[in-house]
Amino acid sequence: MNSSTSGRVAGLPWEWADCQCFVLGRTECCENGGDSSVAAVGLLPDFDGEAAGQFLTFVVPAPSGCNLKCSFCLIQQRREAVGDCLQPEDLVRFIREAAERSPIFALAIQGYEPLLPTSLPYTRAVLETGRSLGVPTTLVTNGVFLHEAVDLLNSLAPAKIAISLDSDSAAIHDRVRGVAGAWTATVAGIQRAVEVLAPRTKLAVSSVLLPSKRQHLEGMPAHLQEAGIEEWIVNPLLRCGPEKCNGPVGERRSLFQSLLGLKEAADRADIRLKVDDEFDRLGHRSACARQPELSSLEVRRLPLAIDLFRLGPTGRCSVGQEIMKPVTPDVPQWQPNAINAGVFLKTLSRDAEPHHKPNSHPSSAAERQFHA
Repeated sequence: MNSSTSGRVAGLPWEWADCQCFVLGRTECCENGGDSSVAAVGLLPDFDGEAAGQFLTFVVPAPSGCNLKCSFCLIQQRREAVGDCLQPEDLVRFIREAAERSPIFALAIQGYEPLLPTSLPYTRAVLETGRSLGVPTTLVTNGVFLHEAVDLLNSLAPAKIAISLDSDSAAIHDRVRGVAGAWTATVAGIQRAVEVLAPRTKLAVSSVLLPSKRQHLEGMPAHLQEAGIEEWIVNPLLRCGPEKCNGPVGERRSLFQSLLGLKEAADRADIRLKVDDEFDRLGHRSACARQPELSSLEVRRLPLAIDLFRLGPTGRCSVGQEIMKPVTPDVPQWQPNAINAGVFLKTLSRDAEPHHKPNSHPSSAAERQFHA
């Protein structure tokens, strides 16, 4: 891969070339066995107290690939959509067999793009099965096809939808996402979703915080207030790689100061800002001991009693923090006609090393980096 051309939008000014290098340079490293950078893993469902059970997450097939070109895409960097794909009925079977094993906390569709026309049969299968079992369902969408999909989503009644929007500026969002016109389509989708889906389906907007680019998000709270969105999820870029999960891209202190600044803007607009940090890679708890004002940030982590699984389009399934590593032939593969999904997940969970499970140890390296 040539970082000067691959995945980059033509004609970007220097500041954009700089922000793309944070991502594209590490994509090259990932392909050579090093670290790469991704946005947040996915949408955490709403929960109260100590949640427990299986959290089943899905990457639904997209035969022609995603409609956007996000350089921090976890699916691309994990190479988890390579090979023959499962069918929609396979996902139904997977969920039902898993439910026979133990209770399901939630179902979440995290990619590619669940509202692509070719992906909708899979999305429908997951959401319908969750509804029939009484299990909360969520999905993350880039929003480009949301306007057309609202009526279908209204019939499927997911508990929550997060729509990606990275700026109140169309030019900035489209450059981050790599496709002109994406912002306009997404904003139109958000407007219709607010009119039709809310409040039965909770709507949130999710934004990627690029290193040293807080200014790209400073206008978002006012924009969300005008759009009728009350929840804003801000996702810093995280380092990931074949060996281990690391902390955020960029300097940690600067990141926390950016989040505090964005929270102040969100508070003024009466918008609730959340940071989803599934595996505690930011070291927020330790940082609060040093800077008590950071405790005002709502940073959510996976509860201890949750077993997290991520089923890819080919049936390769990762558990816990393994979802941040590339998919290789060694990653266990579920085959519908070969093994019961409940038995498969039980074996996968039992064989996972303790540090692969969420929150099983403090992010000491991250915390030491902050205090240094």
